Amino acid sequence: MTFPNWKQTIAVLSFCAVFALAALWALADADVSTRQFTLNSPYDFGEYQHKVQLHTHTTNSDGDHAGEWVMQAYEELGYAAVAITDHDYTRFSATLEDPGGHNIIFIPGVEYSGNDRERSWNHLLGINISTIHHADGTGARQAQIDQAAREGGLTYLCHPYSENVHRRGWNEEDVLELVSGYTGIEIHNGGSYHEPGGRDYPYKVDLALMSGIRVWVISVDDFHRNPETALHRGCVVINSNRDGRSLRREDVVAALASGNYFAAGRLDTAHPEPPRFTNITVDGHTITVKTDKETDIEFITSRANYYLEGANHVQKTEGVTTAQYTATHEDGFVRIKASYTEGGSTSYAWSNPIFIED
Repeated sequence: MTFPNWKQTIAVLSFCAVFALAALWALADADVSTRQFTLNSPYDFGEYQHKVQLHTHTTNSDGDHAGEWVMQAYEELGYAAVAITDHDYTRFSATLEDPGGHNIIFIPGVEYSGNDRERSWNHLLGINISTIHHADGTGARQAQIDQAAREGGLTYLCHPYSENVHRRGWNEEDVLELVSGYTGIEIHNGGSYHEPGGRDYPYKVDLALMSGIRVWVISVDDFHRNPETALHRGCVVINSNRDGRSLRREDVVAALASGNYFAAGRLDTAHPEPPRFTNITVDGHTITVKTDKETDIEFITSRANYYLEGANHVQKTEGVTTAQYTATHEDGFVRIKASYTEGGSTSYAWSNPIFIED
């Protein structure tokens, strides 16, 4: 009997090993590319859209105008609902009572502020709440989030700028570890120190999303004074099948809780009116976005966003009213930003995230 020599045996075994590894790699690549997933979208646009303001102040805290005046001012601007969110400092008398004198929906709220920087200086909005939970120090914010949840309320991290910009900001550790169970994050705050088209606030949103924390985004005025320049710099626009006459507070809160709205904002009231998303639909793995004016539409995912270094988006289509993006499993989430420029100034709209699910 003749046996192959040892060199021939090693050569054959090496070839088999390489072939097997190549086959495994091919199978792995095929598994990734064909991995089954679905897109979980919060959107059902309905027949009507309504502007809602979620962050305002009155003379009950550090605002210059009474609650009745604030409500009437937003009514004249075409808003459907307003949350009054006065501070809870002990030197103020925050109230959850409807100020009256208006024909738009009042939503009771508060801006939890505190006066102890030991983990309670970070500001927090409580929306649709029935009691103000006074607390300070370690654990205060979580206690307030939990109390709001028990009452069917919603909570949002306010003006999450970096602490090197302002000491009331939410740093990365705060966003990830200080609190849990909050509803969302302000992606734009008209009264604070940031450029709405920049990185400062969106990177906290993307940090949370990349860490598995599901959050919605809101844009707000944070109105205190100077109505000529401070009203209508940021808002959310809810989608509904109810018109303005039949819309109820519970409809607004339900849209906010489910994410069936988008955020819109600008740095200054002299800048153009922000664009609107007129529809966001999902067909299989493809997302189709429509806007009311020609905009630059960006798709932002876990692969390219405002937290990671490098590109802020995986795809950008310029000067269009319709854009499409086909998601992959590796995207994790997809959120959309629309930018509208006129006369050298830009305004924005931001969608809530669409989540990739196995």
